[in-house]
Amino acid sequence: MKLYKKLFSYMPERKIHGILAAMLAAVGNLLQFYAYYLIWILLRNVFCGEDLMDLKNFSIKILALFVSCGLFYFGGTWMSHLAGFRLETRLREKGLSHLLRASNTFFDTHNSGEVRKIIDNNVEQTHMIVAHLIPDQTAAFLTPILMIILTFVLDLYLGIFFILIVLISLVLVKNMMGDQSFMKKYMDMLDEMNSGAVEYVRAMPVVKIFNAPLIGFKKLYDSILIYKDMVYKYSMSCRIPYVLFQWLLNIFIITPVFLAIFMVSKGQDPNVWAAKILFFTLFMGIFFSNTMKIMYVSMFVFQANSAVDNLENLFTEMKEKEIVFGTQKDLQKKNIIFKNVDFSYDGKNKILHNFSLNLDENKVYALVGSSGSGKSTIAKLISGLYPVDSGEILIGDRNIYSYDGESLMKNIGIVFQNPKLFQGISIFENVKLANKDANDEEVYKALKLARCDEFIDKFKDKYDAIIGAEGINLSGGEKQRISIARIFLKDPKIIILDEASAAADPENEYELQIAFKELIKDRTTIMIAHRLSSIRGVDEILLVEDGKILERGSHDELMKEDSRYKKFIEMYNEANEWRVDL
Repeated sequence: MKLYKKLFSYMPERKIHGILAAMLAAVGNLLQFYAYYLIWILLRNVFCGEDLMDLKNFSIKILALFVSCGLFYFGGTWMSHLAGFRLETRLREKGLSHLLRASNTFFDTHNSGEVRKIIDNNVEQTHMIVAHLIPDQTAAFLTPILMIILTFVLDLYLGIFFILIVLISLVLVKNMMGDQSFMKKYMDMLDEMNSGAVEYVRAMPVVKIFNAPLIGFKKLYDSILIYKDMVYKYSMSCRIPYVLFQWLLNIFIITPVFLAIFMVSKGQDPNVWAAKILFFTLFMGIFFSNTMKIMYVSMFVFQANSAVDNLENLFTEMKEKEIVFGTQKDLQKKNIIFKNVDFSYDGKNKILHNFSLNLDENKVYALVGSSGSGKSTIAKLISGLYPVDSGEILIGDRNIYSYDGESLMKNIGIVFQNPKLFQGISIFENVKLANKDANDEEVYKALKLARCDEFIDKFKDKYDAIIGAEGINLSGGEKQRISIARIFLKDPKIIILDEASAAADPENEYELQIAFKELIKDRTTIMIAHRLSSIRGVDEILLVEDGKILERGSHDELMKEDSRYKKFIEMYNEANEWRVDL
């Protein structure tokens, strides 16, 4: 009940459907056992040679009862499925809502396979418990009770014997199911193996290129071995109770025969006992089927409990790392200020400590430094997608989190080194995602400014060409230009360029540089630079080392001094002059 209470809290308006599902299943179960009772009466009449004139009426009644039972069960499953699909929808909506509000710190610490597995697979488990198990659990609970009542109606001694059967069977079924701590470890390992498998499939191109064996993916390989051992251990723990259950079932069927012989020897009617034994034998088949159903129901209840716990733990973790924005919509100034900022991705290792920085509006800044120096972290924090541990970041003299989230995202544009385009939709639609209110003319203008006109003629459908396996494939430079078109259409006040032309070929780099020159006009721009030749004309260069700004100035100013930046330039030039001698 605690599980259902928790599940229906996500969809209180469907609680009545759950109650109706249980009630309809219960009525169907009662009608089914009334039909079994009539079958017993019919068997007794046949064996005892009593009046068979009502045989036809009995048969019609029994058939009608079984049909009614099926209809009630159908109604119950219909009601439970209405609730189950609503629950699945609500949980997916909640998961997506949390994902949209979670900070990027969450995504840096969780692989996508793990998150997808927790949301998709666990939501399906909760759907199963509501859609299928409400009627099945009702029937599994009522059936043993009704069977005991019916066997007592049949015969007092058979009723007592049947209670003994039920008790022994429940003990054996419990042993077959395993203890909760083991099952929890089993489910956790299954989750770990599945999430690892998703990541392995995503890495398949690399796996094929290097012919990497599965053992090279140590985490996945180890999880498969541990899971294999757990399955073997679980199977071995089930063998004795399962064999005992099968063996005792045969004994349970045979034992009443000896009881019948004893009763007949005491003078009771052999015909009545023949009918009783036949009916009891048929009954044991129903009991065996129901016992398996109890085991199946219990297993899915445990899985559903585990699924709900996994989902709620994930939701809680996302909420803890959720960014809370304010209500301020007006972003007038474009200057950026860091005030004594501390930041870490994992809450332990500080990337920035007591970090302060002032960036004036409408200027172009370049962040340079060795890998791991903190330059990408600084740019990420400006985006507002990472909460700081302490201190504050201001845009336009206001705390970045005082702004409305939608307004902040509207005024900050980011061009990544590896842009992401949505497959299955056109180039035009990919760009329009940046501003859903833009008209067609504005979208085409953005594409033109991003120099997309230079390559679009090679596609039959031009900007309506569909991206992906079913349509066209784009080069890295072409994808980059489309992503820049998004920024033109978005028209933000602050732009972050994460070395957007680093992987471009000479032709694409030329077109990209023309697009960038237009893009950064009258905007505060922060560039993360690896290719130092592309930043000589910026207003200021900031050399970052160990989360601190060590040097700051224009290219000419920094080159006049014996600076770290000058050494970087010398190393960069030396690397560019390197050639392969043949």
